[in-house]
Amino acid sequence: MTVSVREATAADVEAIRAVAEDAWYAALGGALDPAEIAGALETYYDPEVVTAGIESDAIAFYVASVDGAVCGFTSAERTWADEVELHTIYVHPDRWGEGIGSALLDRAETWARGEGVDRVACGVLAGNAVGIGFLEAVGFERGRATEAEIVGTTYEEYEYEYNLRAEAEA
Repeated sequence: MTVSVREATAADVEAIRAVAEDAWYAALGGALDPAEIAGALETYYDPEVVTAGIESDAIAFYVASVDGAVCGFTSAERTWADEVELHTIYVHPDRWGEGIGSALLDRAETWARGEGVDRVACGVLAGNAVGIGFLEAVGFERGRATEAEIVGTTYEEYEYEYNLRAEAEA
């Protein structure tokens, strides 16, 4: 199996939405009500919203594919002088454990290093055991607990950070 990671294009919007849907239900099905997941997907993965993210000069947006089929995606944005925020990183549940998330993260981190930042940060819902397990396995450190709103409902979220500078100094 060969994983290919490339910049996302408008032609990828439907595939990105399909991966998001399956990943959200698989990773968050026990933490969020199905109606909340449906509402979040409708809001956050509206075709116009996804297209705007892909076309934004401020957002790095990549897709991963195996045998030409999109099976994951990630997006990141420089939010502070010394920080890139990882907005999304999702892999289709049928492909979990195959290194696709790591390939996507590597590409996002390469982009972040090119931006000259010290760290990559992201937030993960406390009920997302899959996301938490992935980030901790690849070296992100959990910070403080905060709150995140998902279509009108507040949930506990953890802040995670990966220190790019420490990696470079090691």
